[in-house]
Amino acid sequence: MHALKVLEFDSILVRLAKHCETELGAELSTKLQPLFEDTEVWDLQAQTSEAYILLGKDSPPSLGRVLDLRSALIRAEKGGVLGVGELYCIGELLASLRLAKVFFQSRPENCPILFQLVQYFPDEQKLEFDLLDSLESDGEVKDSASATLAALRKRKFQASARILEKIQSYVSGKSREYLSDPLFTVRDGRYVLPVKSEHRAKIRGLIHDTSGTGQTVFIEPDDVLKAGNDLREIEGLEREEIQRILAEFSARVGQIASTACPAIVKAADLDLILAKARLGFEMEALPPRKSKSASLQLDGARHPLLDKSIVVPVTIEVGFDFEGLLITGPNTGGKTVAIKCAGLCVLMAQSGLMIPARDCEFGTFSQIWADIGDEQSIAQSLSTFSGHIKNIAEAIKSVQPGALALFDELGAGTDPAEGAALAKAILRAMHARGARIIASTHYGELKAFAYSEPGFLNAAMEFDAKSLRPTYRLMLGAPGASQAMKIAERYGIPSAVIEDAKLALGDQQQDIAQMIEQLELAQKLARNAQSEADRKSAELRQADQRAAQKLAEADEIRRTVNQRAKDEIESTLRELRLQAAEIFESLKHGAVDQKKIDEARKQLKAVQSLGEEEAVRYEVPKLKPAKSLKFSKGVTVRVDGYSQHGVLLEEPKDHKVMVQIGALKLTVPTSKLTAYETPNTPNYSPKKSKANILLQRAASAPTEISLRAMRAEDAIADLEKFVDDAVLGSLHRIRIVHGKGEGVLRRIVHDYLKRRKEIESYQMAESGEGGDGVTVAFLK
Repeated sequence: MHALKVLEFDSILVRLAKHCETELGAELSTKLQPLFEDTEVWDLQAQTSEAYILLGKDSPPSLGRVLDLRSALIRAEKGGVLGVGELYCIGELLASLRLAKVFFQSRPENCPILFQLVQYFPDEQKLEFDLLDSLESDGEVKDSASATLAALRKRKFQASARILEKIQSYVSGKSREYLSDPLFTVRDGRYVLPVKSEHRAKIRGLIHDTSGTGQTVFIEPDDVLKAGNDLREIEGLEREEIQRILAEFSARVGQIASTACPAIVKAADLDLILAKARLGFEMEALPPRKSKSASLQLDGARHPLLDKSIVVPVTIEVGFDFEGLLITGPNTGGKTVAIKCAGLCVLMAQSGLMIPARDCEFGTFSQIWADIGDEQSIAQSLSTFSGHIKNIAEAIKSVQPGALALFDELGAGTDPAEGAALAKAILRAMHARGARIIASTHYGELKAFAYSEPGFLNAAMEFDAKSLRPTYRLMLGAPGASQAMKIAERYGIPSAVIEDAKLALGDQQQDIAQMIEQLELAQKLARNAQSEADRKSAELRQADQRAAQKLAEADEIRRTVNQRAKDEIESTLRELRLQAAEIFESLKHGAVDQKKIDEARKQLKAVQSLGEEEAVRYEVPKLKPAKSLKFSKGVTVRVDGYSQHGVLLEEPKDHKVMVQIGALKLTVPTSKLTAYETPNTPNYSPKKSKANILLQRAASAPTEISLRAMRAEDAIADLEKFVDDAVLGSLHRIRIVHGKGEGVLRRIVHDYLKRRKEIESYQMAESGEGGDGVTVAFLK
């Protein structure tokens, strides 16, 4: 496709390939092509979005060890024996596939699309472990591969040691005087001695070589020869065992080849999807939003091949309210970059890639046509104009409804009048065939054409008249002046030449140029005003958000305080119940006389009094509106629109005052306030009363109880009362004596302690403190 070349899509694919972990994934990335079926495009985008969200939260296992081993797997399936290196890599392949499968299977809700890719990955953990435990990455087979191999390697080591021992005995023994040098050497894998020729008969053995002078012969002694033959035999057995191990592993690998080969392809697909997401992070890109028809809206898009730290973001659209966008403005103003940026973003979106923009709404295009740059071809004897026309002719003949057509400097390269007329005809023809068009031009006739032709809109690349430099910002809705005179003057054309050129333009053309400049200035001022309005609107939104946050914080504080009060009430009521229960218990046991009854009544009266005081403490004060009450610091008020009461933090000023409602501080008009009377509450300190109760409890609470020889029901009742007293007395450690016996009471005690949330832990006492007959419990 010609558009892929002129828009430099291959450069995007090179960057994409760098984010792939597998060679096969990188190969797929270089072959990536945009799709033109709507369902297929959005399936790709769904894959990338899922991977993007996943990588933002988690790190999937690396696929770097997934090599393209399909040929080795097929060879093993056909009965071939694989080498150590191939088998080791297959072990790593199986490990990578298994880890990826486990990772995605544990997240089926978060990544259902990627989960589908891995569900058919083989999980051959036994084969994987056997291969990696038996083989080395450097091509060696480990001793652990088989017991036979381990035994042979041990024999081999011993045989080598015997050879060294025997050969060393000649070097350091009585035969040393027969040697030309007191050392041994190796010839053709055999250990030999350098023997003087005149003493060759003194050492029996096999002569392997003779020195150049003939004065030294290299002899392998008979006993060393025999030991070497033994070593060769063991080495032969070792090779046979290694071959048997490799054959066995190859057969097992062949059995899983039919599932492993497709898994390698799926792993490459997964690698490519993850690479797309990683490229999105690198580009600070985002997934496009779906539009119903062929359309594009880019907000703050950056050309992905330009340095993002200096590139000026472009905002551009086509296919929503208009089908054709005609961009005008000065040379070097960024028209070509804007068109290329739009085209490249469409190619990326239809390839499942994310878009480097603040926002992007996009509907699938049926085709992409691009005529950009110098189309001159010496080989085909084409001029620049002819090259452009050849491309455009092909587009007009083959264009489909919903296609995107990109034209840079349409009609340029020939007579201006003919070029402008031809450009208008081309635009009408493409529009009539249902194409979406983004084109640039310098022709004034085309600026007027975009105003009058239905479905077209003018746009201009902004130019700073003060600095005589382009700003590279695209403004929709107005044409741009070419600024040829000002640019020429900036680059040194003499003023007299500039004035002569202006006279040649004629009054009408100068008026049009001035009008366009004024339009540009008006649009710039309008855009600045809009930016200021947007800033103010954003500040208001932030203020609303801060107020909402403060209200939420106040609600949270109120909930926390209510919960604390609830807990404290429950604690107090529990204390009262326990005290009343104690009084009733004292009346149930033993003789009941008048003195005991009076004492019980006295205690119950004290409990009742404490309960009434606690009730006063937690009673919600009822506030009544006070119309005559003046607004002043400290007065309780209610603000219209708020359910909670607040307090004035200052004296009113200019009919406004600051109010605190919970954690929220507001400045409100006094007209929105209602003052409330605050009732007096008794000067009562329930915390002090409660503290006194707890001190009394702590002083009288026992630290040990004996349950020996008690029935289960009685033991539980006494234990419950004992633990309650310990809790109220704020004890940290208690002892429960249950005896050893058959352990029935011990189990009952332990079961009860497990159910009490106040018990932090418990254990059997030390041997000197009762051992298994006593349980020591620790309270929170």
